[in-house]
Amino acid sequence: MDSVTEPDGIAPQPYTSAPPEPTGEPAGVAASLVAATVKFSASILLGLLASLVLQMWTVAYLGRLGGDALYVRSIYAPIGFLVLAVTEGLVVAAQVSAGIATRGGRRDDAVRPIPTYLAVGGALLTLTAAVFVAGSGSVFSVLDVVPSQRFDVLTFVVAVCITSALSLVPHLGAAVLRGVGRPGVSSVLGVGFTVLSMVGMVILGKTTSLGALTVPVGGLLAAVVVGIAAVVSLRRHGLPALTPSLRRDAIGGLWAFGAPVAATFLLLSMVTFGYLWVLRDAGTAEIAGFSLGQMATSFFMVVALAVGSGAAIAANLRPGERRRGVNQAGMLATLWVALPAYLVISAGAYLLRRPLSELLTSDRGIATVAADYFAWIGPTFALFGGTLALLTFLEQIGRARAAFALNAIYFAVVLAIAVALPQPVDSATLAKLLAASNLIGFVTLWFSTRYLIRRAR
Repeated sequence: MDSVTEPDGIAPQPYTSAPPEPTGEPAGVAASLVAATVKFSASILLGLLASLVLQMWTVAYLGRLGGDALYVRSIYAPIGFLVLAVTEGLVVAAQVSAGIATRGGRRDDAVRPIPTYLAVGGALLTLTAAVFVAGSGSVFSVLDVVPSQRFDVLTFVVAVCITSALSLVPHLGAAVLRGVGRPGVSSVLGVGFTVLSMVGMVILGKTTSLGALTVPVGGLLAAVVVGIAAVVSLRRHGLPALTPSLRRDAIGGLWAFGAPVAATFLLLSMVTFGYLWVLRDAGTAEIAGFSLGQMATSFFMVVALAVGSGAAIAANLRPGERRRGVNQAGMLATLWVALPAYLVISAGAYLLRRPLSELLTSDRGIATVAADYFAWIGPTFALFGGTLALLTFLEQIGRARAAFALNAIYFAVVLAIAVALPQPVDSATLAKLLAASNLIGFVTLWFSTRYLIRRAR
């Protein structure tokens, strides 16, 4: 029988005979999972930090190109969540499916759904670009996009969709490697993608006049090179070669694990669109500054994503058919690791809010708005991080539908309050609302997660 041998520091877990189900208190079991969570999270964090560096580089790079390029990126933000919906839904489906297959001694099955996922993802991203082109006039009118910027936004969206479709190969390959217990190799692929993307942007920026388009075009080289490296890595770690065949059973895994995650990002797209609509009378500096603050907030999300994913992988790879005790332990381990880390992040975001904002843009007006955003949001980052880590854990232990439902209720309430605020709404008022919602969201999610996990077997 196959077994998981972990070069990343996790002890081998034979599957010929499962150990008895843990009988201790969840806190005691959680302590036994903390070490595994930290080791997995550290490896995953390396890859996510590489993605973070790429995002920060991209925003700073566009900021240095001028306010027009950053404005294009701000208007693109809601569409960006559509692209993330497809990408992250497929990634989570691939990672969770690979982990479950490995836990059950069917490690070779980890890669079999990937060709189907690639076909579905490519079709959805192409459809996203086509629908945006067809409906761009209405979108631009609702957001009151400056006429001179409309063509730039349109071409940027289409180019990002094309690049994202090609990038599915390295992303899904890395997801499978994480799922089978090889997060270190997955992280190396992530670092390589970041370095090559940055190099591509710099070269194109110096040799062409593409402007903001240097971002998606620069990612093409990274997608091709790292995609080849991902396929080779899968083979080198004992997984079978990808075969160009579609599998009906892969759709079941995609629906169970990936669809709710994709729906969450679609929800975020709608919410981001809603925030922009609420700020419609605030002026371009307010809109760009608020969007910059939200983009920077997404940078701080990587720690929570790493911790939630690390705890989920540790729980998914732990043998045993009864999952309630293991999942309770993983829930506690998630918070034990996430909350201390986010206390540091929260303090840093608040104390360094002005240097951080000035790093991301050379426009003084936009930087001031972003700094004011961090003045309110920064102190609540600790709770925001714990909430996101728990949601990530829920998504990746097979409770993605419940996580989506919790997200939908939360954002519906927040957005309803934001829309009800008297106009004109400025970015500081919206930031205060989001800060308050971070507190309420954490408390609500903690009790909801405990209830959901205790209901399981």
